Amino acid sequence: MKSDSIFKDRLYSLPSSSRVTATETKIIKKILASSKCDIKVDKLCLVYVEEDYDFYHIYSGSNIFDLKFSLDHESEKFNREIKNTKLCKSKSVPKYVDSGVVKLGDKISYLICESNRSESLFDYGRSHLASNLDLFVDFYCDFASNGNYKLLYKTLLSDLMKEADMKSIFDLDQKSYIENHSDYDKCENIINELKSDISRRLNALPKIYTGNIIGDFDKNSVFTEGNNFSFKDLRCGCKGHVYSDIANITLYYGLSKPVEKTLLQKITQKMSLTVDNSLYNQFYELELRRKALHYLLQYLKEVYVYESSRIEVIVNLIDSFSQSFNRICKIPIIRDNREFILSNIAEPIIESETKD
Repeated sequence: MKSDSIFKDRLYSLPSSSRVTATETKIIKKILASSKCDIKVDKLCLVYVEEDYDFYHIYSGSNIFDLKFSLDHESEKFNREIKNTKLCKSKSVPKYVDSGVVKLGDKISYLICESNRSESLFDYGRSHLASNLDLFVDFYCDFASNGNYKLLYKTLLSDLMKEADMKSIFDLDQKSYIENHSDYDKCENIINELKSDISRRLNALPKIYTGNIIGDFDKNSVFTEGNNFSFKDLRCGCKGHVYSDIANITLYYGLSKPVEKTLLQKITQKMSLTVDNSLYNQFYELELRRKALHYLLQYLKEVYVYESSRIEVIVNLIDSFSQSFNRICKIPIIRDNREFILSNIAEPIIESETKD
């Protein structure tokens, strides 16, 4: 399935994501006043908004800084990103400048790093990765060769499985809305089957680690200026095996089989490892199901929690889903429910109206 077939005969006006509001400016000024660094703000630009934090570029003379802040100062994922950024000394990760907590009504946690004029690989063009594999491998392996992350890959995924619970994600009104517009029990069955499958495969993995891994790839994980690559989302950074990242990269960026094979060979060689196709397939099948679980749950949240209001997120989700759709449809529970998923989950995201 290709994204152009989903968007055929539809026109979307996506909101500009660079404007900074007066409230956001006030928060940023408060953060900078409280931080240890002396940064004069010439220009602010909103890069993107995540569930865990907002991300901005600060232009100061000839310098650019990345600023991320979270209104939830206890956010486990954002605090993990702060810790991972401080620990990692790779050229592939923005240089840590400062972090902390400020009080502006509520407590706000923040992270400041040095930056450049890069843009996300998603916006720059996915094909840039495939056409510059040697460059990507160099920057990725510089990151992965570090081995100082303590959180284990298995622990990360076990925690993610606990969070992927429909009963805790959707309240009674949202559950009723799903029941009225789709099939809640079938959705929950598909989700639970994927979770069980992931848990079984996770338990079967050998305890083999190669060092630090990104842990997940999405729209804003990889940035580039053309002649370099950097990793700016370390919320899932952990100690694991590079094979999980290779599988994740393949699925998210829609790499072809030949490019996937070449990427596997090049990273393995650069890391002084021996190619183990059987082990790689174990990680690949696990990450394939993890992607399916993420896309389906996020789809449901966008429709029934956010009421299809975040059009830009929706379009990005569908585009990402389309990159690995044919691979995902080989999962038995997805293959057996393909028509239901397409007609009752993917389509309502585009067609859904807000609640009555």
